[in-house]
Amino acid sequence: MTKKLTLVLPLFLFFSGFAFGQEEKQIRLNVLNPGIAWETPTGKTTTLEINVGIGYNGSYPELNTMFGENGFQGQIAPFLDVQGRKYYNLDKVSSGSRKSKKFVALRYLFYGPRIAGNVRTNENYSMAVGPTWGFKRDYERWTLLGSLGPVYYFDLTGSDGWLPINFEINFGYRLNNKKRQTP
Repeated sequence: MTKKLTLVLPLFLFFSGFAFGQEEKQIRLNVLNPGIAWETPTGKTTTLEINVGIGYNGSYPELNTMFGENGFQGQIAPFLDVQGRKYYNLDKVSSGSRKSKKFVALRYLFYGPRIAGNVRTNENYSMAVGPTWGFKRDYERWTLLGSLGPVYYFDLTGSDGWLPINFEINFGYRLNNKKRQTP
C-alpha cells in the first residue's frame, strides 16, 4: 500500500500549484453528502480542497469478494475527500462570459466503516484515487459542484479494481468567502 501512496504524492504536488495569487478561500457546509469542505488557494489557478463528512456511496465491486453479494449495494459511511484542482477558465468567469468555473483535479477518497447500508466489504476502510473533471458554480452564498472521472480503488486486504466512471454532485452553503488582496 505504501507504494500506491508514494505514486500518488507527486501527482498531488503537480496539481498543488506553481504560482501564487488565487483570490478565493472557502469553507462550505455541504448538504447532499453532509460534511464540511475547506478550499484554499495554492496558486493562481490551483486550489486544494479537503472535504470531511458522512456520505453515501455505492460499493466498489472487487472489495466485497469475501461475501459474494450482487445487485445494487450502497452504504452511508464517514469519508475524507481531498482534491488538488487546476481551474482553467477563470478569465472567462471574471469577464462574465461564463458562470461556472471548470477544473481538472486529482482526487483521493477515503471511506471508513459503514454506518448503514447493505455493503459487506472485506475491510472496513477503502480508498480511491483518480483524475476528475468538474465544475463549480456559485449562487450568492450557495455553491453547486460536480465532478466525473475514473478511479482506481483498493483496500487494506490487497483487493483493488478500476471504476470507469465515478461521479460527485454536491450543494453547499459558504460560511465565509474571503477575497485576498493582491499587491
